[in-house]
Amino acid sequence: MNSESNFITPEEMQAAILEIQEKLADKGGIKNIFCVACGGSLAGLYPLDYLLRSESVTIASRSITANEFVYDTPKAVNENSIVIAMSLAGKTPETVAAAKKAEECGATVITLSISKDVPLAEYGEYHWVYGSELRENCGTNNVNLAVLLRFGFELLHIVENYEHYDKAVEAFDVLESICTKAKAQVAKRAEKFGEDHKDDPIIYTLASGASYCAAYMQTICMFMEMEWIHSSTIHTGELYHGPFEITDKNTPFFVFVNEGKTRYLDERAVRFLEKYSGRVTVLDAKELGISIIDPSVVDYFNPIVLWSAAVQYTYAIAKAKNHPLLHRRYMFKVDY
Repeated sequence: MNSESNFITPEEMQAAILEIQEKLADKGGIKNIFCVACGGSLAGLYPLDYLLRSESVTIASRSITANEFVYDTPKAVNENSIVIAMSLAGKTPETVAAAKKAEECGATVITLSISKDVPLAEYGEYHWVYGSELRENCGTNNVNLAVLLRFGFELLHIVENYEHYDKAVEAFDVLESICTKAKAQVAKRAEKFGEDHKDDPIIYTLASGASYCAAYMQTICMFMEMEWIHSSTIHTGELYHGPFEITDKNTPFFVFVNEGKTRYLDERAVRFLEKYSGRVTVLDAKELGISIIDPSVVDYFNPIVLWSAAVQYTYAIAKAKNHPLLHRRYMFKVDY
């Protein structure tokens, strides 16, 4: 267990993986991982899920919203499964119920939150503490996106002898510096974005690859939940298969552009939107300095860098709208 100031470390992750591996050595090993949460926490698990789906040859991965996991539990959840359940405050009822269900199915349950003594921890064989950029001053490597991604690389390294592990470790070593510079780089742009978009009733977000989660968080957490702006997430590869018909000169778009394998998809979307819409905001990981990370692993770090920059835009629009980020109409105020 960790104190609230003692975030989970790579060494603790390694020890946990080795323990699980040893426990399952005579039972078929680790066969699958289920990433279970709600809202922004579910999005926070996505880089791990994306990494495993892209790189693992022995471990299947699936991301699923918590209440669906409870009411339509996949039959593959068993003693050969790791279920990772995450909730910021560790109190989300659906996620707590999902962790309990996973335990009942015989899975090894890893729970995560920003605190130690929370209801969610009751059902975790391991409970890990991470940090939140929105609520405390913590390093980039301690936010949930980075913590879960690090776990994914440690798992691949131990179970499959992942060939690019050393490059991934090197990336974590420079991640803080990249994100710090990215935040400073977009500060003035974010301020202008806030003023330009404070009265917009809708803003669409687009992304691909591992960064799809950043667009999803921007949509449902930042624009919809926090600022009450209508929004929808569009995969850049899907833009031309229906969604682009809503494009006009007045409709705003917020686009995350990856460095790496799916960059072509994002650049293609930007080209179209800049031609037919006069209101396109682009966050480009390459421009923000991510290219110092080795190409073999850079794809998986895109959402961390892009999200660190995107949060500055949310702060700016909240200030311009005079709408505090934690102001709510329904959440925690009515029965739902």
